[in-house]
Amino acid sequence: MFVSICVASIRGATLPYLISSIRSQIYHDWELIIATQGNDPFLLSYVNQNVRRDPRISFIHIPRCGKSYALNQAIDAARGDIIAITDDDCVAAPDWLRVTTDCFARDPSVGIVAGNLIAFPADRPCISTCPATYTMEYVYRPEKENHRAPPGFYFGGGNLAIRRSVLDLVGSFDPYLGPGTEFPAAEDVDFNLRAESMGIVMWTTPRSIIYHTYGRRFGLDNVIKHHRGYALGSGALHAKLKLWNHRLLNNWHGPRGLRESVVSFIKNPPQWLLETYKSTFENIGYSSYMSDFDIDNKIISHPKSELVALHR
Repeated sequence: MFVSICVASIRGATLPYLISSIRSQIYHDWELIIATQGNDPFLLSYVNQNVRRDPRISFIHIPRCGKSYALNQAIDAARGDIIAITDDDCVAAPDWLRVTTDCFARDPSVGIVAGNLIAFPADRPCISTCPATYTMEYVYRPEKENHRAPPGFYFGGGNLAIRRSVLDLVGSFDPYLGPGTEFPAAEDVDFNLRAESMGIVMWTTPRSIIYHTYGRRFGLDNVIKHHRGYALGSGALHAKLKLWNHRLLNNWHGPRGLRESVVSFIKNPPQWLLETYKSTFENIGYSSYMSDFDIDNKIISHPKSELVALHR
């Protein structure tokens, strides 16, 4: 099966390492489409120098900001039966595509395959964080399991592959969620929930490995910015679940009671402070989304002003 690897990129310094890892795959039936954004001179120079070096690799420049929007443009240009997604600060294990395609081939009912995004250890003694995802070996069939995934079943957008037919059914990534937007996270969780609601079979496997080699954020400012972005995205997704009337609405992050808050503070004051900070921005994300956005019949976000204009 032919795989289209789609990547949204803003980082010229790390992109070459991702491309090298893709060119080193032991599975060879692929194309790589990179949707570049921003004006990083190294990125644009690298693209201009390398666009003709490997006919399997192509670049498109997207002037609009937002990872989800760029990914959607890359997916629209893709020719593959399978759309594989990772990030420009990652490195793929040599057997990444082989493991992924083997899962799809072994079970034709599977619509999504996802694996591990492994954080690299810090190379210096400094406060830092690195997004990571660790999966379980499991084939989740929503319709057979009453749309209740087992405890610990989770996957993210840094190591994700989707059948083209599933994308046609579920729709695109929400362009108003994810890095580069007002709500810079949760675009992958949002897509996964929409796929689950349609009964899409999902296979997670730790045998599929992407290394988040250059994804560590160093320094207090960057760590706080990272948590703030995730909190804003989580709050927006909470609002979206409310508009959708999704079954998880009542299980989503809610305000802590006084007793719970006091116990949390006594046990771990720094963690309590972080959770309080995140809760503040989750509430901001929730309120902002509820004020400015609505959803269509595909559960995709649209600014209310845009919807009003369409109905005039």
